[in-house]
Amino acid sequence: MDLWYPSLIIPLSSSVGQEIFSNSSHVAYDRLNTHFEGQEHLSFCGIACATILLNTLLPYQNWSQSNIYSNVARNHMSNGITLSKLSYVLEKCGLRSRIRYCEDKTIEEQFRKDLRKEKNFLIVNYLRQFKEKNKNHIHRGGHLSLIAGFNQITDHVLILDTSHTRFPHHWLSVKDLIQMMCTYDKMSSRPRGYLVITDPKQIE
Repeated sequence: MDLWYPSLIIPLSSSVGQEIFSNSSHVAYDRLNTHFEGQEHLSFCGIACATILLNTLLPYQNWSQSNIYSNVARNHMSNGITLSKLSYVLEKCGLRSRIRYCEDKTIEEQFRKDLRKEKNFLIVNYLRQFKEKNKNHIHRGGHLSLIAGFNQITDHVLILDTSHTRFPHHWLSVKDLIQMMCTYDKMSSRPRGYLVITDPKQIE
């Protein structure tokens, strides 16, 4: 895979990004962005996603990255966290999730179905590659982010990136994201994929 991340994204703050936003479904953004926070450590992208989501859906607990890590996640992390371990952490904190592994690109139809359900919140695990700022180093590794919107016309999803000093909120095409999710995760010895979390208040 040769997808150069910076060339694929559209910053939300740009005029094009705002235009895409104005014609998108962004209920998740309206709820999540109030609780957005950047990851506190390099390996905390999953923990930061969990913190944002928990403060959105179960706000009475006043969740923080440090207390989630110390009380639940510490023994389930090794230079990051896998989808299955993140699902476990969320369940221990009160949120159930479904894991969808991207065995191949046939996952695209299911992913689109999950995107269209406004009661769903998605955390995606995907492979990114980019050049580190001020360094002659190419970063190529997995990352976890929340999906906060979907524009069916342009076929872009809105990424709430907890590594926000590198990539503030931005749009990414569904096709490119699927390709990035259909990659092998050495840490879990499985393909990457995503979690589907439903607001407990909307579970029938």
